[in-house]
Amino acid sequence: MQYRNKVNVISIQGIEIDEGALWNFDKQLNLFILVDEDEYITHKPNADLFEKV
Repeated sequence: MQYRNKVNVISIQGIEIDEGALWNFDKQLNLFILVDEDEYITHKPNADLFEKV
């Protein structure tokens, strides 16, 4: 499943991600992973910050 963040968020890696970025959810890791070919950026699940696409 894919999601978008509804507001700017700070990733686990400490990187600010602008509102509307596309994320995949990894059930095994229980993490959102930013759809980005250059970097591996993750965020913990939070229903207040993310919405299904």
